[in-house]
Amino acid sequence: MNSDVVPQKKFDTFEWIIGGSITLGALGLYISTLAPTVLEADAGEFQFVPWLPGIAHPTGYPLYILLGWLWTHLVPVGEVAWRMNLLSAVFAAIAVGLTYVISRQLLDITLPDTPAPARRITAGIVATTFAVTPTFWSQAIIAEVYALHTLFVVVILWLALKFRGPSSHRSGKFLASTFGLGLTHHLTTILLLPALVLFLWAIRNSFANKKGEYNFVGQETLKQLIIYGLLFVAPILLYLYLPLIAPSTPYTTLTLSDTQTLTLYDNSPQGFFKHVTGSVFAGQLQPTAVGLERFHLAWQLLRQQVGWIGIILASLGVITLWQKRQSDLLLLTGVTFLAFVGFNLIYFIGDVFVLFIPAWLVICLWLGIGALGLTQWLVVSFVHRKMSPDQYLVFKRMQAQLGQRVQRIAISGLSLFFFGLPLTLVITQMFDINQNNNFATTRRWQEILAEPIPKSAILLSNDRNEIMPMWYYQYVEGRRPDLLGLFPLIVSDPEYTNIGRVLDQALASGRPVYFIKPMDGLELKANIAPKGTLFQAIGNNTRPSNPVNITLPEVSVPSSTGDNVKETVRLLGYDLSSTKIVPGDEITVTLYWQTVQELAIDYTSYVHLITENGQGVAQSDHRPGGDIYPSSYWQIGEILHDVHTFSVPPNISGGVYRLRVGMYYQPEPGVIEGMGNGTEIGSIAIRVAIDDDAKQS
Repeated sequence: MNSDVVPQKKFDTFEWIIGGSITLGALGLYISTLAPTVLEADAGEFQFVPWLPGIAHPTGYPLYILLGWLWTHLVPVGEVAWRMNLLSAVFAAIAVGLTYVISRQLLDITLPDTPAPARRITAGIVATTFAVTPTFWSQAIIAEVYALHTLFVVVILWLALKFRGPSSHRSGKFLASTFGLGLTHHLTTILLLPALVLFLWAIRNSFANKKGEYNFVGQETLKQLIIYGLLFVAPILLYLYLPLIAPSTPYTTLTLSDTQTLTLYDNSPQGFFKHVTGSVFAGQLQPTAVGLERFHLAWQLLRQQVGWIGIILASLGVITLWQKRQSDLLLLTGVTFLAFVGFNLIYFIGDVFVLFIPAWLVICLWLGIGALGLTQWLVVSFVHRKMSPDQYLVFKRMQAQLGQRVQRIAISGLSLFFFGLPLTLVITQMFDINQNNNFATTRRWQEILAEPIPKSAILLSNDRNEIMPMWYYQYVEGRRPDLLGLFPLIVSDPEYTNIGRVLDQALASGRPVYFIKPMDGLELKANIAPKGTLFQAIGNNTRPSNPVNITLPEVSVPSSTGDNVKETVRLLGYDLSSTKIVPGDEITVTLYWQTVQELAIDYTSYVHLITENGQGVAQSDHRPGGDIYPSSYWQIGEILHDVHTFSVPPNISGGVYRLRVGMYYQPEPGVIEGMGNGTEIGSIAIRVAIDDDAKQS
């Protein structure tokens, strides 16, 4: 534990000017690479929800929504989508400017004997490096919540550092209210709590014998603690925005038909609690599923942010904090880093990479300490080697005069070298991150909305992200409000767990149904035909022309519980494209499968053309439903039309051939487990044409 915590120096106007300049520079970079228009995914959602204002997906993000509403209505520049992208750039740039402030304070505390210009340069390197770390930069140029979340993290760390100085009760009030406000934006703000508690505990012990010198936390009265608690809780009441705005939010309920209604936000106490706590994501917390691949993911993401040089410098920064006995700072930054990384290791959502941003902020702060500490060591070591012991003692005595000036110039000059790190990141990442020409989404939806789509049609996708731009055009620009966009998991109802079930519900509504993209595999369930740039889906209720009603032999498969279960399906019958076949013809066989139980395996089906003695001459094997609607998605009782097409060899002999069909899966490469050895369902006759010479003879 550091025995003597030195309070931070008061930040002067000049330092704020530097921080402001860095803020403007970051803002300029972000605006130059800003997404210009409508986007997909959460960014698309956050482009229209604040404008209404409405309710965002869990946890609701009420502070962000209300700030976005003010911003989009008070800044009448460009389209609404661009304004929300710009808001992220503003939040991110302010966070970068404050990162300079925090870094400068850490350097002042940890390396106070280094020249002030060198500390300014290094803090500038830290801020600019963090500004161009790929993940943070990518979130600074789209309508997303992570720029504001990062700003809260930076402000909370900055306020925590103020506890090293006097007037800690005032700082405590600001910290309590800011922490509570941060929770109204992003719940992972709570991950800062362990670091804050340990940091304040470390400072309390350090000042334990300095009563009266500092008005320090730990000496608070009950009244002051109550005030802190109220300041923390008061901002959280902002979540009450959700039930208040729900009645006027147009998409809290969606109506498919007189008997089909979807509730996207349940405006009840239970629904409110589930929404603000993000209970829908609880299943993604899987501590027992963590393996080496998760640590590898974190390591790869870290390398993408600062490279090997940055990692080495950050490691030196941690060592420097330890050597300088700054254990309170090590607790504040180290526990923050471990809390965010640890949480992300066990949180298995698809875009978990964005939740690492606070950890990369800490890495950059450590990087600055390591860079300046290394620079100081190099300069001092060089001077020491070039002088005799007596000369070095003289030099030490002259530090207040010429020697100190030389050292200041040397350390400051060498510090400039590390600006190569953010410069390298800009050069190497600009092409991948820059979104100023990203018009793909708006072009696609302008094309779709220009189609002569029937009134009240349903547009489907298997990806929620692709539907969000449609909602933007409906709720912001008022285009085609009669259309309804659906996707899997739009509600937590079993009937909407995958695109196949969503298609069933859409067809059951009696409304026209279209896919916004090809959906290979769903031809199992419906007749799908191109209509302009869309694909119309019509229910398929036909029955096989050749009924057989055969239940395939059972196959033993591993279940989710680890035990083996028996599975099978029923073949109701089949259709043939033609009964008159000649060599070289293409044959289409449509199998009618019916599920008799839930299936755990994605099976492959097959149709083999075989001779009378069982020798195969042609075949078709494929996984019915592909990746869109594999057999593990099939519902009990539904009938699926599995189409197989193959060519008859041109040199085949005439005669009667059999059709053998079945299903199998591969538990490992080269191993096949089948539902029996196949079932022969019928035969076809192949006729060989007789040429004229043969006829004459």
